Order: sequence, then structure tokens, then C-alpha cells
Amino acid sequence: MKHLIFLFSVLLMTQASASDNLLQDNEGMLKAKAKELTKKYAVELGLEANQTAQFEEIILGYLVKKTKAQQLNVSEVDKLGIIGQLGEQENEDMADLLSKGQYKKYVKAKMKLQP
Repeated sequence: MKHLIFLFSVLLMTQASASDNLLQDNEGMLKAKAKELTKKYAVELGLEANQTAQFEEIILGYLVKKTKAQQLNVSEVDKLGIIGQLGEQENEDMADLLSKGQYKKYVKAKMKLQP
């Protein structure tokens, strides 16, 4: 019985470790994507130097959250709901960072850059 519990624990730890490694691998790709999106938005919005770093952090944070949401073991409808809420939260964070004119441009640009 102890062997069975030990084996189950080892398998569980291995699976958790594998998912962490997958997330770390994805994080590198997500950082690159966030940097690329920030450059595109900077051209569209005329971001100032002090806004660029914060903008990239917000984009990266929501890319990570959306990736995690897509990996959840829930129905597709629930995933779409979660991702929709994340999109709304991202817009709110951007509204706090950007000027009103920049935010209006952001909303338009988001439709084409992040469909």
C-alpha cells in the first residue's frame, strides 16, 4: 500500500513538473509576443517612453492569463467567458495607463492586432 501511494505521489509530481516546464517554455514565447505587440501598438498609439514598459507588462500578464485559461479543464463556453472577462480587464488596465485619445486608438488597434 505504501508503494502504491509513493508511486502515485511520484507520478503526480512528475506531471506537475512537466506542466511547469511547459509554462516556462511558453513564457519565453509570450514575452517575445508581448514585445512584438508593444512595438506595433507603440507606432499606432504614439506611446511615450514611460508608458512602453508598463504597456508591455500588461500585455504579457494578460497573454499568460489567457494561455492558462485556455489550458483549463472546463467547457469551451466557460473558457470563452473567462477569456472575454480577461479582455475586459485588460481594456480597463489600458484605460488607466493611456490618455483618452490613446485609449480610443488602442481599442481600434486591438481588433486588428489581437483578434
